[in-house]
Amino acid sequence: MDIKLFSLCNQDSQEAEKGKEFILKCVKDFFPECNGFAEFTSQKRMLVAISQSLLAADIVLVAVQSAMYNATKRMLCAALDTKTAENGEVSAVLSSRPDAKKMKQNFFKASVTFPEAATILPTSDYLNCGFALTSGGQHIIYMPVEDIKAQQIILGSLYDYFAELSEPCAASHALKNRHRALIECAVNKLSADSVRVALAGNDGAEYLISFLKKNDKSVFTVDMDYELPDDVTDIKKLAIQIARNVREKNRTELGVYISNPFVSEDDGNMLCAYIAVANAEGTKTYKLISEPGETPKELLRACADKLLLILCDYERIASFVEESEEEKAADKSFKDILGIAASSIVLAASIAGFITALILR
Repeated sequence: MDIKLFSLCNQDSQEAEKGKEFILKCVKDFFPECNGFAEFTSQKRMLVAISQSLLAADIVLVAVQSAMYNATKRMLCAALDTKTAENGEVSAVLSSRPDAKKMKQNFFKASVTFPEAATILPTSDYLNCGFALTSGGQHIIYMPVEDIKAQQIILGSLYDYFAELSEPCAASHALKNRHRALIECAVNKLSADSVRVALAGNDGAEYLISFLKKNDKSVFTVDMDYELPDDVTDIKKLAIQIARNVREKNRTELGVYISNPFVSEDDGNMLCAYIAVANAEGTKTYKLISEPGETPKELLRACADKLLLILCDYERIASFVEESEEEKAADKSFKDILGIAASSIVLAASIAGFITALILR
């Protein structure tokens, strides 16, 4: 597949350069022939270049600096003549923020407005989320360029997106690279904060454990001798208890457990698994539900990646058991991303219309 990368930055930024490196590494895991970014400082010049690339490219990825992010998103949507709307998921999360009332109305509206048929590629705080549009075999991806938010989208969404567009062998290799990158991200974050993690070494954690290197053991303690509580049969309560037990036994800041897959009658007899993360204040659970046709092994790989994403942002683990609405939305996006490539939407009426729109604006 032919992929073209575009970046828009109106000022030099080390964060943007690092972000482009992260994006390019992900892209090359799937499309090694990619030549890198075409760099722009002008919105209209970049949009004209995008219109020309759409004549032949299968995938167009656009990475934009935060200072111009919402304005460029609006211009791109106008040029593509695609209908926009407030995204309910993003709006709900941003509205629930403690500082929501301090957000300017125009900024809030711009932050929650996306192409109506787009799939959202969320950042951890849902500010400057990316999106993906697909039509037939052609795709447009829009995302922030700065390193932190770019990496959140790359590890949380982009690898899975590209995997759906690639041959199984290439996708399998690339997703292993994503898993290694997630481990590196988590280890770096936890090491910097002197946080250690005790991991119950059951079958559910086997995939994650297989990737841990010797140096990672300074952060991760794998407990193969954890005890199963005798009086607990509920799988969710069991996950909570084991996460607490391994934390206390190993005297670490965090204790984690990935349950073995089970069939849930409450979820339409779908295959499910729990992740439990315990800290000094309490334990939080996350429930992942399989996609139709997804095997137990594939579900556990998704659980391993989800756990690593949690650990990369471990400060957000609160002292209550249930997930927040924001986290439930993130879980939904994490699983839904596997179906992005099947979206049936229209990018634009024509390339001529695209360029005409730019001239008129």
